[in-house]
Amino acid sequence: MTPEAYISRAGKMLVDTGFFEKESHRTADTFGAITHVFSTYNSYNNESMDTPFARGINSIQLLNDGKRWWIINIYWMQESEESPIPEKYLPKN
Repeated sequence: MTPEAYISRAGKMLVDTGFFEKESHRTADTFGAITHVFSTYNSYNNESMDTPFARGINSIQLLNDGKRWWIINIYWMQESEESPIPEKYLPKN
C-alpha cells in the first residue's frame, strides 16, 4: 500500500477519532548493514487514555548504506485472540 492509499483509506477516520501510538517494547537484531526491529505498540484515540483500544507489533526492516539508515519496509499486525502478542515482545514490568 502506498502512503497515499493509506491516507485515502484511513485518513478521515484517524482525524475524526484521533490516533496515538506508543511503543511499549522493542527488540532489534542486526547483521552487517541490515537491522530488523519488532516494535510492540499500544494504540489510543488520545494521549490521555489509560487503556489502549488495540495492541500489536510493527515489523521494521532497515538498511545502513554507510551514511544513514533507510527504512526498507514496515509491516504491522494487530493483536487478536487467535494471535496474542508473545511474552518476549511485551514489556518486562
